[in-house]
Amino acid sequence: MIENFATLDDIFADEAFENLVAGIRVQKVEKLPPEIEKFLEILHWVKEHGREPQKSTQIKERQLFSRLKAIRSNEDRKRLLIAYDELDLLGDRHNG
Repeated sequence: MIENFATLDDIFADEAFENLVAGIRVQKVEKLPPEIEKFLEILHWVKEHGREPQKSTQIKERQLFSRLKAIRSNEDRKRLLIAYDELDLLGDRHNG
């Protein structure tokens, strides 16, 4: 049976709506700090391309290269991000 609803409140108050949304679970989306999000972007790029970003004519790759270089040169940033570094981009092999 199709019902005509006058307002959104009518829809939300309807038993059919309650049954429809009863099984939906709300998941809390955790937003990471921007510094971590930016590092995860580098990790994603490396996984996708199979190599670290280089100083390139491609703007995005060059940005990621510069960002990674800056992170590697800052011990505080490295300490913050090391827990997310599943590819060892910040490890000892990159010092110097």
